[in-house]
Amino acid sequence: MAMRHRMVIGPVLMTIFTTMAGCGGKDEDPGRAATPKPAAADGAQRADQAAAARDARRPANAVTTGEAGAALELQYELAPRPETGQPFTVQLAFVPQEPADSIDAQLSVTPGLRITSAESVRFADVLAGERYTTEVMIVGDLPGLYYIGVVARMATQVQTDARSFSVPVVVGAPAEAAKPQTDAGSATVTGPAEETGGT
Repeated sequence: MAMRHRMVIGPVLMTIFTTMAGCGGKDEDPGRAATPKPAAADGAQRADQAAAARDARRPANAVTTGEAGAALELQYELAPRPETGQPFTVQLAFVPQEPADSIDAQLSVTPGLRITSAESVRFADVLAGERYTTEVMIVGDLPGLYYIGVVARMATQVQTDARSFSVPVVVGAPAEAAKPQTDAGSATVTGPAEETGGT
């Protein structure tokens, strides 16, 4: 009788051990599965994503186009009363108040004058306070008071400033034309050109 009890208890114990081993196989390392994701690493990833989003929305710096004063002056020199139908020379001197990559000037005249030389000029790598000169050949067809228009653009790496100037020219000896001012004993008229606009 005792033998029978031992034989019955043996299979029961084997069944219990097998069941426990099976449960243990499903989760061999419960501590590893329960370990949460480090909060510091998760927070750093969220911070990086937020910084990238801010950079994508950040506007570029705008360049200020306002100005405190004229960045460019224009001086001129010419004969006091050029003869009608005869070519004459006008010397223009550009004086930048700031350094710039270039100065580009476009010339024009009012009806009654003709430009017989180049109608544009360019100076590169200009320095503040230096004089950059050019000569323009012009012919006046009729006596009268006329004007030479000069639009000068001074460019830097960040902006371009444009200035418009007007140079008066008296051709012949019309009674109605205002006599330009001349230096005593000088054979030329000199002075600053009148600025008519700018941006």
